[in-house]
Amino acid sequence: MKKKKSQKNRSLALVLVLLFAVIAAFCGGVIYYQLHRTPKVQTATAQSASSSTEKSTAAVPKEEPEDAKAYYSENAKKLLAVISAKQSENVYSEKAVGKELSARGFGKIPITYTYTMDGNFEDEAQIDTTSATLHPQYTATYKTGSGDYWTITICNDCITAYPVTYNLEHNSGAEVILAEGESVTAYDSATNSFYEVIPKPAVLALKRIPAITAQALEKLSAQEIEKL
Repeated sequence: MKKKKSQKNRSLALVLVLLFAVIAAFCGGVIYYQLHRTPKVQTATAQSASSSTEKSTAAVPKEEPEDAKAYYSENAKKLLAVISAKQSENVYSEKAVGKELSARGFGKIPITYTYTMDGNFEDEAQIDTTSATLHPQYTATYKTGSGDYWTITICNDCITAYPVTYNLEHNSGAEVILAEGESVTAYDSATNSFYEVIPKPAVLALKRIPAITAQALEKLSAQEIEKL
């Protein structure tokens, strides 16, 4: 009976994981370190909420860019750079990101985007692997053979892996994110800029691995993640 109950709880947890992963992709993938600012020019209706990003882009107060920089400065150990999305030379095209993730073993999973290079929000769409169109950020949800879920994000030229299942099941304080370097990059559509930061450990526990690949994630059990 206990085993059946455990399996039922696990199934419920996985449903929550899937919901969490969908929300992650909808929010641009940076749910672990996104900019939390109260909308200043929007109503509380569902209609306004569904187009909040587009409206805020058109009617954001002039001080908003400074608010973004202040937020990341406060919540990061160090703010390394603020890069205009339009001026960045490292943004991936749909074709290039498909090739990159395929080489890392993620080629069989949907890769999506939600923002244009002007910072406008669009309905979530899957990439066209023949398209040269650029987007500031892409996300993909990967499920390991053991049933663990990960959100893979490419933001500018930074790739991160967010262990959805691990963070859901292990409430040990700051959420964990995996990266190949000491920093992570977040995208803010209001300023249409990338923020490269070294996060404060109390805000985001960054763990480094040599390469974010499907093969590497398959080996990372909860115990292995904690050892990083």
